[in-house]
Amino acid sequence: MGKIKSALELALERTADLKADKTAVNRKTINREGKVSVSSFMEDPEKSDFIDKMKSYKDEELEWFKDGAMETILANLTLPRIEADLNKLVPLNAALSVVSGNRDETDSMFDQLKQLFSQYLSNLDQLEEQMKQQYEPQLRQKEMQLRQQTGQEVHLTPEQDPDFLKALSDQISRMDQQYNEVLKQAKEQIRKGLI
Repeated sequence: MGKIKSALELALERTADLKADKTAVNRKTINREGKVSVSSFMEDPEKSDFIDKMKSYKDEELEWFKDGAMETILANLTLPRIEADLNKLVPLNAALSVVSGNRDETDSMFDQLKQLFSQYLSNLDQLEEQMKQQYEPQLRQKEMQLRQQTGQEVHLTPEQDPDFLKALSDQISRMDQQYNEVLKQAKEQIRKGLI
C-alpha cells in the first residue's frame, strides 16, 4: 500500500506545476451547454431555455455555444428509414433557424433536404420491390427443394430468406453510401453558410 501512495504522491508532484487552461475548460463547458440546450429545444421548444441561454453569451463564448448546438443539429440530420422520420426535420429546422438567425435560408435548405429524403425513401421502396421480383424465381426453387425434402407444401416470403435479406442489405448499404455522401456535402454547406 505504501508504494501505491508514494506513486500517487510522485504523480501529484509532477503535475503540481500544470495549470488548467481556463479558456479551454470554459470553451468545452459552453460547447457542451450548447449541445444539451439545443437537444432540449428540439424535444420541446416551449419548455426549453435554449434561446435565453444563447442570448446570454457574447463574442467567442456565443460562437462556442453555437458550435455545440450545430454539432448536435448536424448529428441528428440522418437518412430516414420510414416516412415518419421526415417529421424530425421540423425541430431540426427550427433549431438551426435559431442558431443561424436566418429563417428563410434554413427553410430553403430544409425544403431541399426534405426532397432528398423523400427521394431516398422512394428509391428504398423501389429497390426492395425490384429485389423481391428478381429473387422470386430463387425463392420458388427453394420452396420446391423443401417440398421434395419434407414432403410438405412450403411457402416462403423474401423476408424469411437469409440470402435475400443479405442481398437486400448489401444493396441498401450501397445506396446509403451514395445518399450519405450527398448528405455530408449538405451538412458542410449548412455549417459554412449558416454559422
